[in-house]
Amino acid sequence: MKMFTRTALVSVLLLLAACQSTPEPQPEPPAPAPARDWVSEIRERAASEPSYVEVLPLTDPGLEDLRVLARDAESEKRFAAADKHLAEALSLVPDDPELWQWRAELALEEQRWQDAQAHARQSEALGPKLGNLCLRNWMTLLAVSEETADAAGSAEARERAAKCPVRAPVRL
Repeated sequence: MKMFTRTALVSVLLLLAACQSTPEPQPEPPAPAPARDWVSEIRERAASEPSYVEVLPLTDPGLEDLRVLARDAESEKRFAAADKHLAEALSLVPDDPELWQWRAELALEEQRWQDAQAHARQSEALGPKLGNLCLRNWMTLLAVSEETADAAGSAEARERAAKCPVRAPVRL
C-alpha cells in the first residue's frame, strides 16, 4: 500500500508539473519617449519657417518604393523597419542628404543620440547650407545637444539654424 501511495504521489506531481506552463517571453518594451517630441518639432518648424531660397536635392525615382515602405513603417512607429528601408536606399544612393536626415530623425525617435548626430552631420555635409533641409539638420543637432546636455553644441546649433532660412529681399 505504501508503494502505491508513493507511486500515486509521484504521478500526481508529474501531472502537475506537466500542466504548468512557462510564460511566453515578452518583447522588450520600447525606450521611453523623450520629454519633447523632437521630430514633430523639427518638421513643424522647418515647414513653417519661410525661406526665399530653397535648394531641393534631386531624388532618385527608383528609390520611391523604399521611401514608401519607410514612410509607412514610420507612421506605424516601426522605426527600426523604417531605418532599414532608408539604409537600403542609401546603399544605392549614398549621397542623398534627405535620406541621411530622415535616418537622423528616426534615430531621434529611438533616442539613439550618437546615430542622430552622425546622420544629421552627414546630411549637412552633403546637403544645401540653406533652406528647409539645412534647418532640419541643425534642429536635429540642437535636439541631440539638448538631450546630452551639451551647452556649446546647443548654442552652435541655434546659431547655425537661424542662418538657414533666406529672407526675401525688401522691395520698395
